Amino acid sequence: MLTGRQQSIFDFIVGFRRDQGCSPSIPEIQRHFDIRSPNGVAGHLQALEAKGYIRRADRGSRQIDVVDPHAAARGEIVDLPLYGTIPAGPPDLRSESTPEAMVSVNAEALGFLPKAGAFVLRVRGDSMQDAGILEGDLVVIEPAPAPRDNQIVAALIDGECTLKRLVRQKGKWFLKAENTAYPELHPRADLAVQGVARAMIRRLA
Repeated sequence: MLTGRQQSIFDFIVGFRRDQGCSPSIPEIQRHFDIRSPNGVAGHLQALEAKGYIRRADRGSRQIDVVDPHAAARGEIVDLPLYGTIPAGPPDLRSESTPEAMVSVNAEALGFLPKAGAFVLRVRGDSMQDAGILEGDLVVIEPAPAPRDNQIVAALIDGECTLKRLVRQKGKWFLKAENTAYPELHPRADLAVQGVARAMIRRLA
């Protein structure tokens, strides 16, 4: 996976080769990105080469070959922590929870760049099946200081974690499943939204 700067430099190299018929030199990359020294450019090129995106010759200032010409279309790759299953227990963002893994997501494929603090949960159960969210799906959750009515949220209700639709009626908030087999969840005491579901990732077998 590439950092944002590495992706930008790789995109520049691909575009330069397409438009000019040759690869950019280190000084041209340095000027385009306002990098202070040639060593800074060299470091990014070394990272791109190590990750398999380019290949450089020993001699020649323009000897940069693109190994994967389709990689520029991947968009920015973001690593998000996976905190296990929901409703079995999404993370309390105020705790020192340790993610079980990191999930790499393509921001372009998602349609948005996840905010700082976003995380991923694996769905367990069928309570949200009518919303197209099935067991085993991965859901991208973003922190939301002010969640809105009708959003799907990861929430803590009376000490139990769950993924449900947030509903407001007559000034009171409750949680609603997207499966008629499940009842509405009205808090006896506490209802705390930990984040809003922004995207769903389904891995095909």
